[in-house]
Amino acid sequence: MRPLRQTSFCSVSNFGLIFASLLFRFKMATIPLMSDQDLEEGLGLPDYDDATKGNKSKRAPRGSQLYRFAENTASMGMVAQANIAIRLGFLRKVFGILSFQLISTIVLSTALYVTPGVRGFVQQQPWIMLVTCFGSIGVLIAMFVNARTVPLNYILLTIWTIMQALTVGSVVLFYDVEIVIQAAVLTAVAVTGLFIFTLQSKRDFQKHYALLFSCTAILLVGMFLQVVFMSRTFDLIMAIFGAIVFAAYLVIDIDFIMHHSSPEDYIIACINLYLDIINLFLRLLQILNELNRN
Repeated sequence: MRPLRQTSFCSVSNFGLIFASLLFRFKMATIPLMSDQDLEEGLGLPDYDDATKGNKSKRAPRGSQLYRFAENTASMGMVAQANIAIRLGFLRKVFGILSFQLISTIVLSTALYVTPGVRGFVQQQPWIMLVTCFGSIGVLIAMFVNARTVPLNYILLTIWTIMQALTVGSVVLFYDVEIVIQAAVLTAVAVTGLFIFTLQSKRDFQKHYALLFSCTAILLVGMFLQVVFMSRTFDLIMAIFGAIVFAAYLVIDIDFIMHHSSPEDYIIACINLYLDIINLFLRLLQILNELNRN
């Protein structure tokens, strides 16, 4: 069995990160997407004139969810429909911010790991994990409300990233450095492979969103069961299941950013990708740790 303190720390961090991921999924779930039937029948979002002047649309009836969505975003447009300069600018902003988040997480986690005395102190002070974990959820809610408010969104994102980095760093302290490095390398390889796969694929991955959302809810329940049963086998099964879920989330989020996101939603895009990558890393860390013990 794992030590109770390690189990508690990991459970709290898992709850915070998975709950944060679920919370921000609601933002994406409010955006209606065209179904395969719509595409086959030639239906689509109404054009700018239809949405702004109230003209009758032949492709989507006035008052429908698709029409209301187009009416609200007509002046903004989707990234996929924008010119090349807007698309490239959006992608540079998203991946630039995401790089800052990941680098900050690596630097802070490494600093916690190598600083003398910090490792033992953090392991003996569970309140640190509680403050950073639930504090980050509070900041996340604030970002949800102010995702398009500049510069407040950048300030909140910086605070949230620091809290998440401290949370991840506190978890990493319980694992051997070799396992942490292996998990980081595997995560980088997996993210790169999934990114390439999504870019070259012609499939519509958004149709699987509800299924993954349900799987994430199962993960939350499984997290509580891990504390109750304290079983290595169950921990390994849940870690593998979680890795599959967040790998699939990464594909869906990349597809959403490339084809359905608004240029103004770069903060939401960064948060979703960051949570996908961090959750995937922590699941791989658990898998490698359990396999190493066996």
